[in-house]
Amino acid sequence: MAQSLRKFFLRFNYTEEKGFICNIPAFKENVHLSIAYSNKRKEFNIHFTDDNIKEVGSIRRKFILVMSSFRFFLFINRFEKLYNFHHLKMIRDSEVNLGKLKKHGFMFFHVPDSIVESKLLHLKGRGKRIKIRENVDLNAMADGFLPITEIHSCTDSFFQAYKWKGEHLSFQGIIFKTNSSRKLYFVPKKKYNRFLKHSAIVVYNYLNKYPTPETLEFRKIAFENLKHPYLNK
Repeated sequence: MAQSLRKFFLRFNYTEEKGFICNIPAFKENVHLSIAYSNKRKEFNIHFTDDNIKEVGSIRRKFILVMSSFRFFLFINRFEKLYNFHHLKMIRDSEVNLGKLKKHGFMFFHVPDSIVESKLLHLKGRGKRIKIRENVDLNAMADGFLPITEIHSCTDSFFQAYKWKGEHLSFQGIIFKTNSSRKLYFVPKKKYNRFLKHSAIVVYNYLNKYPTPETLEFRKIAFENLKHPYLNK
């Protein structure tokens, strides 16, 4: 796992002339996934780039989704409203008190930004290039698992919740916190995964309602991912 973490990177770039592009590793060796928007062509696209091919140009790229800016921003506008409504409802229906979380032996994960930047991640170009440090301090990550009673000492509002099951830490779900009222909301992982699955279905159905050859590969991948057993756990 540590070796896999060290291979992770994220690169982001934006210019007024070209637009933006974000690169992350793909599942294959020397292949990365790019999410981009072209100001010149006025289109949004997702593609894989094979770094084993040295020639410059489209021969290195396999596009899985291309969408005009009008359709893309129309989709974002519609999806955002639906997502925010159901996300907020899910959280509001999940209020919990600190004593109950403590009773079940919950912990939460939190690593301060200063530790992330100094011991875990290597940031370059004002944060445009992010990579896991070669000498990443895994102890710093282990120290990020804190007892639930300390959650109000953190100013963040989103946390992953864990508990011990035998000798293993088990992910339990997501904790949301309001700093003003100090209220806590716990969404179990099964409920949160169900929400993510429904959100993915909305995306898939939208693309399927307006099918184009340029979105076919993405729709195939999205359909296969909906079968992933983790979304039902």
